[in-house]
Amino acid sequence: MKNQGFTKFVLRSLLALSPVALFVALYLTVDPFKVVHRYDGISIAAGDSLERMPNKRYVAVEGLKHYNPSHHYDSFIFGSSISSNFTAAAWKKHLPASASVYHFTAGAETLSGIRDELRYLFDNGYDVRHVLIVMEAEMFHRPKRYEEMPYVPHYDVSDAISWLHFQRLHFNAFRDPYMFLYQLHPTQWLADKLLEDEKMTTVPSGRDEVINEDSSYGLDTLLLANPERYYQERCPWLIEMVPQPNPMPLDIDDSNRGVLQDIAAMLRDHGVDYVIIVPPRFRSQPLSPIDHQALCELMGADQVNDFSADSTLIHDLYSYYDGVHILTHRCSEMIDRCYDKEKQPGF
Repeated sequence: MKNQGFTKFVLRSLLALSPVALFVALYLTVDPFKVVHRYDGISIAAGDSLERMPNKRYVAVEGLKHYNPSHHYDSFIFGSSISSNFTAAAWKKHLPASASVYHFTAGAETLSGIRDELRYLFDNGYDVRHVLIVMEAEMFHRPKRYEEMPYVPHYDVSDAISWLHFQRLHFNAFRDPYMFLYQLHPTQWLADKLLEDEKMTTVPSGRDEVINEDSSYGLDTLLLANPERYYQERCPWLIEMVPQPNPMPLDIDDSNRGVLQDIAAMLRDHGVDYVIIVPPRFRSQPLSPIDHQALCELMGADQVNDFSADSTLIHDLYSYYDGVHILTHRCSEMIDRCYDKEKQPGF
């Protein structure tokens, strides 16, 4: 009798747990965020209009592992989504012909994130010869987002993140009922809801998977064809936006100083040729003189290129996609100016 009772208990427990097991099996099979199965070189299907929100930090590391054996990268671009339009092609014009560029972009990038990614490259024997860091002012006070699925660092890069923690965040995101329903029966309403919650994203056309670089050329076409319509439909608030107040003069505090010192020490110790770009933001105040001086002292005045005070770029609405992300051709111009300083007064 005891054995029969125990058997019934086990069977009932298994029956109760079967929906959970099926859900886990579905997650492992579908791999909606592409973090379970071995990376196959395709993080986002180019040309699709909608896709699950990728963890760009994970994509950058796994893409590097996948492609480096055949491409032997030695030049790296670091930064948040703003850096995406500082293209490899524009930068490569100023590098040796043999340079192989990889874009280490990450959503909501932080200074500590860049430090950890550089350390990962050096610790794993990657050949790092040239580095371009796009370091917007927001990066000096941007919080670490270790509990958010699209932004948590790769567990191979950050000592603060375990494989289990990383996978738990992604699995929990899949448990979202809207995400689950979208897998079963995709509709526009569900897609709009997931876009609003930043659990899905529109896929940029022309993405180059080999160098991990998105492209905004599709937006360029829309904007240049009819800029008035573009801004009225996509970001009408920018048209009436008033200049923002002066920033706090001590964005680069002791914590930031320590991280910047770590970055500079790694780059100098390994003999890396590096460039820092501080981009502008529409109708926003530039980096304060105190922070500008601190950045130059820590990273080297010759390496720092502060465009946050460029009055033309600050006030030209038509230089931005949304007030933050800068048009590709403007980013290319800034890269050119970094390597042509002697002709540009004010640096």
